[in-house]
Amino acid sequence: MKKITTLALVATIAFSAAVTCAFAADNYSKFSSKFKKNFRDCDKYEEVTTSEYQGVSFTTTRKILGWRNGFCRYEETIASPTDSYKLSCVLSNVQVDDISDAMKSRSRELEKYELDTFAEKKDPKTGNVKYVKNGTTIIKGDKAYIAWAKYLNNPYFCKPQKIK
Repeated sequence: MKKITTLALVATIAFSAAVTCAFAADNYSKFSSKFKKNFRDCDKYEEVTTSEYQGVSFTTTRKILGWRNGFCRYEETIASPTDSYKLSCVLSNVQVDDISDAMKSRSRELEKYELDTFAEKKDPKTGNVKYVKNGTTIIKGDKAYIAWAKYLNNPYFCKPQKIK
């Protein structure tokens, strides 16, 4: 039970860090044209951005690792002076297209989205891990922010890991 609580806490903290970085960027997702171009084709690329929220500096490193076994591999590390988290993602063609299309949008209109939250559940007999929806939270941001949040915060696509 303690492990489940710890993993749920790590996932929540990773989500909070991602949300904080988005709010630090005025609720607009900002990606360079090179990042957008490389992400569209899942070509290897790395980009580092910094932001500040309530006097705390955050550094986000985005790495497109390329295609492997039919999935686009992507990593994102979010670091503050006190904590660092890494999200390791595997995204399908459809998901890459969804995110790419959202990043192309020039709309700066903020939208609300009901984001599912998950908790890890371990089968006591087999030890297999599955994720169960344990609630929702309302997020607000531009199309790109919402598209990214849908996948980055879903443990079936992106696994959070505390680094320090």
